Amino acid sequence: MRAPSDVFLSDFTVDVAFFSDGEHYATQSYTVTASTWFSARQQALQMSVSSVYDDPRIPGLSRSATLRSGS
Repeated sequence: MRAPSDVFLSDFTVDVAFFSDGEHYATQSYTVTASTWFSARQQALQMSVSSVYDDPRIPGLSRSATLRSGS
């Protein structure tokens, strides 16, 4: 029997899409290790803040994250 504190981690690939005023202009993929798909998505969004595509000069900058795969 495993201890309740045991957490199983998986590798997830998350695609973060970047938008300018609603128009898609770039996608960047991130591979993250996390316990859930939701956590992987949140980590990828946080990582995307350091992306070359994350530029405050871009009008209406927004992004979305989509889980591509998990193991």
